[in-house]
Amino acid sequence: MIKFKEQTREELIAGFKCAIKCKREFEEQAQKEFTDMRGRGAELKNTLKNKPE
Repeated sequence: MIKFKEQTREELIAGFKCAIKCKREFEEQAQKEFTDMRGRGAELKNTLKNKPE
């Protein structure tokens, strides 16, 4: 059995899979937030553009 710093190969693989899953979830959430920010920016731009002086 292969060990690295007292972890077995299976434990290392499980750790990498968990890290990849967490990174993917973080990236999806960041993408949603970025889309929301762009939408709010476009709304603000339209509001300021159509504002009577």
